[in-house]
Amino acid sequence: MSPISRTALSAAAAVLALTLTACSSGDDADKQSADDAQTQESTEESSEAAGSKGESGSAEAAGLDPNNLPDPVATQDIPATVKGDDEATMTVQLFPLKRKGETLVAQFAFTVNSEKAADEDDPGDNLYGYLGRNGSWSPFLVDSQNLRKHHVLKYSVDKAQTDSVGTNFKPGQTHYAFAVFAAPPPDVDEVEVSVVDGMNLVTGVKIS
Repeated sequence: MSPISRTALSAAAAVLALTLTACSSGDDADKQSADDAQTQESTEESSEAAGSKGESGSAEAAGLDPNNLPDPVATQDIPATVKGDDEATMTVQLFPLKRKGETLVAQFAFTVNSEKAADEDDPGDNLYGYLGRNGSWSPFLVDSQNLRKHHVLKYSVDKAQTDSVGTNFKPGQTHYAFAVFAAPPPDVDEVEVSVVDGMNLVTGVKIS
Protein backbone atom coordinates (compact mmCIF):
# COMPACT_ATOMS: atom_id res chain seq x y z
CA MET A 1 0.00 0.00 0.00
CA SER A 2 1.36 3.43 -0.92
CA PRO A 3 2.28 5.98 1.82
CA ILE A 4 -0.53 8.24 0.58
CA SER A 5 -3.13 5.48 0.90
CA ARG A 6 -1.84 4.48 4.33
CA THR A 7 -1.95 8.12 5.48
CA ALA A 8 -5.49 8.52 4.16
CA LEU A 9 -6.71 5.42 5.94
CA SER A 10 -5.00 6.43 9.18
CA ALA A 11 -6.61 9.86 8.93
CA ALA A 12 -9.99 8.25 8.33
CA ALA A 13 -9.51 6.10 11.42
CA ALA A 14 -8.67 9.19 13.48
CA VAL A 15 -11.79 10.99 12.25
CA LEU A 16 -13.92 7.94 13.07
CA ALA A 17 -12.40 7.75 16.55
CA LEU A 18 -13.13 11.43 17.22
CA THR A 19 -16.69 11.03 15.97
CA LEU A 20 -17.32 8.05 18.18
CA THR A 21 -15.74 9.77 21.16
CA ALA A 22 -18.21 12.61 20.72
CA CYS A 23 -21.06 10.12 20.44
CA SER A 24 -20.05 8.49 23.70
CA SER A 25 -19.99 11.67 25.81
CA GLY A 26 -22.50 12.58 28.52
CA ASP A 27 -24.94 9.79 29.37
CA ASP A 28 -23.12 7.33 27.11
CA ALA A 29 -19.86 7.98 28.96
CA ASP A 30 -21.60 7.38 32.29
CA LYS A 31 -23.07 4.17 30.92
CA GLN A 32 -19.62 3.09 29.73
CA SER A 33 -18.24 3.63 33.25
CA ALA A 34 -21.05 1.56 34.72
CA ASP A 35 -20.47 -1.15 32.13
CA ASP A 36 -16.75 -1.20 32.95
CA ALA A 37 -17.48 -1.64 36.65
CA GLN A 38 -19.90 -4.49 35.97
CA THR A 39 -17.38 -6.31 33.80
CA GLN A 40 -14.42 -6.09 36.23
CA GLU A 41 -14.88 -9.64 37.49
CA SER A 42 -15.12 -10.97 33.95
CA THR A 43 -12.04 -8.95 33.03
CA GLU A 44 -10.04 -10.53 35.82
CA GLU A 45 -10.94 -13.99 34.52
CA SER A 46 -10.10 -13.05 30.92
CA SER A 47 -6.82 -11.40 31.91
CA GLU A 48 -5.75 -14.33 34.02
CA ALA A 49 -6.54 -16.71 31.17
CA ALA A 50 -4.53 -14.56 28.75
CA GLY A 51 -1.53 -13.85 30.92
CA SER A 52 -1.46 -16.47 33.65
CA LYS A 53 1.76 -18.18 32.54
CA GLY A 54 4.94 -17.56 30.61
CA GLU A 55 7.25 -14.58 30.57
CA SER A 56 5.84 -11.23 29.49
CA GLY A 57 6.01 -10.94 25.72
CA SER A 58 5.79 -14.69 25.17
CA ALA A 59 2.97 -16.41 23.30
CA GLU A 60 1.93 -18.17 26.51
CA ALA A 61 1.67 -14.89 28.40
CA ALA A 62 -0.65 -13.58 25.69
CA GLY A 63 -2.84 -16.67 26.01
CA LEU A 64 -1.61 -18.29 22.79
CA ASP A 65 -0.26 -21.77 22.14
CA PRO A 66 3.21 -21.26 20.59
CA ASN A 67 2.95 -24.65 18.89
CA ASN A 68 -0.47 -23.95 17.39
CA LEU A 69 -0.77 -20.25 16.65
CA PRO A 70 -4.00 -19.20 14.95
CA ASP A 71 -3.88 -17.56 11.53
CA PRO A 72 -3.83 -13.77 11.90
CA VAL A 73 -6.88 -11.87 10.68
CA ALA A 74 -4.71 -8.88 9.74
CA THR A 75 -1.00 -8.29 9.07
CA GLN A 76 0.76 -5.06 8.16
CA ASP A 77 4.30 -3.69 8.18
CA ILE A 78 4.69 -0.26 9.77
CA PRO A 79 7.78 1.92 10.38
CA ALA A 80 9.84 1.01 13.45
CA THR A 81 12.38 3.09 15.34
CA VAL A 82 15.74 1.28 15.43
CA LYS A 83 18.93 3.21 16.10
CA GLY A 84 21.15 3.18 13.04
CA ASP A 85 18.47 1.83 10.68
CA ASP A 86 16.08 4.34 9.15
CA GLU A 87 14.51 1.60 7.00
CA ALA A 88 13.47 -0.66 9.90
CA THR A 89 9.89 -1.88 9.98
CA MET A 90 7.68 -3.82 12.36
CA THR A 91 5.30 -6.57 11.25
CA VAL A 92 2.10 -6.27 13.28
CA GLN A 93 -0.42 -9.11 13.44
CA LEU A 94 -3.90 -9.27 14.92
CA PHE A 95 -5.29 -12.69 15.85
CA PRO A 96 -9.00 -13.66 16.03
CA LEU A 97 -11.04 -11.91 18.73
CA LYS A 98 -12.45 -14.02 21.55
CA ARG A 99 -15.62 -13.21 23.47
CA LYS A 100 -15.37 -14.28 27.13
CA GLY A 101 -18.49 -13.43 29.06
CA GLU A 102 -18.74 -9.65 29.36
CA THR A 103 -15.30 -9.10 27.84
CA LEU A 104 -13.51 -9.39 24.51
CA VAL A 105 -9.88 -10.50 24.34
CA ALA A 106 -7.60 -9.39 21.50
CA GLN A 107 -4.15 -10.87 20.91
CA PHE A 108 -1.30 -9.45 18.84
CA ALA A 109 2.23 -10.15 17.60
CA PHE A 110 4.99 -7.62 16.88
CA THR A 111 8.18 -8.52 14.98
CA VAL A 112 10.84 -5.93 14.20
CA ASN A 113 12.60 -6.22 10.84
CA SER A 114 16.00 -4.55 10.63
CA GLU A 115 19.21 -4.93 8.64
CA LYS A 116 21.08 -3.81 11.75
CA ALA A 117 21.91 -6.97 13.68
CA ALA A 118 21.70 -6.60 17.44
CA ASP A 119 24.89 -7.29 19.37
CA GLU A 120 24.82 -10.28 21.66
CA ASP A 121 24.86 -7.97 24.68
CA ASP A 122 22.32 -5.56 23.16
CA PRO A 123 19.07 -5.86 25.16
CA GLY A 124 17.00 -4.61 22.23
CA ASP A 125 14.10 -2.29 22.95
CA ASN A 126 10.53 -2.45 24.15
CA LEU A 127 7.35 -1.94 22.12
CA TYR A 128 7.12 1.67 23.26
CA GLY A 129 10.63 2.34 21.98
CA TYR A 130 10.13 0.66 18.61
CA LEU A 131 6.99 2.77 18.16
CA GLY A 132 9.10 5.90 18.47
CA ARG A 133 8.34 6.72 22.11
CA ASN A 134 5.40 8.73 20.86
CA GLY A 135 2.41 8.27 23.14
CA SER A 136 1.47 4.83 24.40
CA TRP A 137 0.20 1.61 22.89
CA SER A 138 -3.56 2.12 23.12
CA PRO A 139 -5.56 -0.30 20.96
CA PHE A 140 -9.33 0.13 20.79
CA LEU A 141 -12.41 -1.43 19.21
CA VAL A 142 -15.16 0.27 17.23
CA ASP A 143 -18.70 -1.11 17.38
CA SER A 144 -20.09 0.61 14.27
CA GLN A 145 -23.51 -0.97 14.77
CA ASN A 146 -24.01 0.93 18.04
CA LEU A 147 -21.55 3.79 17.42
CA ARG A 148 -19.48 2.84 20.46
CA LYS A 149 -15.73 2.99 20.97
CA HIS A 150 -14.27 0.42 23.40
CA HIS A 151 -10.97 1.21 25.11
CA VAL A 152 -8.90 -1.31 27.05
CA LEU A 153 -10.43 -1.81 30.49
CA LYS A 154 -8.22 0.08 32.92
CA TYR A 155 -9.08 -1.41 36.31
CA SER A 156 -5.49 -2.64 36.43
CA VAL A 157 -2.92 -1.54 33.86
CA ASP A 158 -0.77 -4.66 34.04
CA LYS A 159 -3.67 -7.13 34.00
CA ALA A 160 -5.97 -5.81 31.29
CA GLN A 161 -3.20 -5.18 28.75
CA THR A 162 0.36 -6.32 28.12
CA ASP A 163 2.83 -3.71 29.36
CA SER A 164 4.45 -1.95 26.39
CA VAL A 165 7.55 -0.91 28.36
CA GLY A 166 8.22 -3.87 30.62
CA THR A 167 9.82 -6.30 28.16
CA ASN A 168 12.60 -5.80 25.62
CA PHE A 169 12.96 -7.83 22.43
CA LYS A 170 15.43 -7.75 19.55
CA PRO A 171 14.89 -7.45 15.79
CA GLY A 172 13.85 -10.85 14.47
CA GLN A 173 12.18 -11.83 17.74
CA THR A 174 8.40 -11.75 18.14
CA HIS A 175 6.71 -9.98 21.03
CA TYR A 176 3.18 -11.21 21.80
CA ALA A 177 0.58 -9.14 23.61
CA PHE A 178 -3.06 -9.11 24.68
CA ALA A 179 -5.68 -6.54 25.60
CA VAL A 180 -9.09 -6.92 27.26
CA PHE A 181 -12.11 -4.81 26.33
CA ALA A 182 -15.74 -4.63 27.44
CA ALA A 183 -17.59 -6.80 24.94
CA PRO A 184 -20.19 -5.28 22.63
CA PRO A 185 -23.78 -6.61 22.85
CA PRO A 186 -24.27 -10.29 21.94
CA ASP A 187 -25.89 -9.41 18.61
CA VAL A 188 -22.69 -7.67 17.44
CA ASP A 189 -20.59 -10.25 15.64
CA GLU A 190 -17.91 -8.04 14.10
CA VAL A 191 -16.02 -4.86 14.97
CA GLU A 192 -13.26 -2.61 13.67
CA VAL A 193 -9.92 -2.75 15.48
CA SER A 194 -7.32 -0.01 15.86
CA VAL A 195 -4.21 -2.02 16.74
CA VAL A 196 -1.48 0.61 16.84
CA ASP A 197 -0.66 4.03 15.42
CA GLY A 198 0.61 3.73 11.86
CA MET A 199 -1.46 0.64 11.07
CA ASN A 200 -4.66 0.86 9.08
CA LEU A 201 -7.93 0.37 10.94
CA VAL A 202 -8.80 -3.32 10.61
CA THR A 203 -12.43 -3.59 9.48
CA GLY A 204 -14.94 -6.42 9.59
CA VAL A 205 -13.15 -8.43 12.29
CA LYS A 206 -15.34 -11.37 13.28
CA ILE A 207 -15.86 -12.17 16.97
CA SER A 208 -15.55 -15.83 17.90
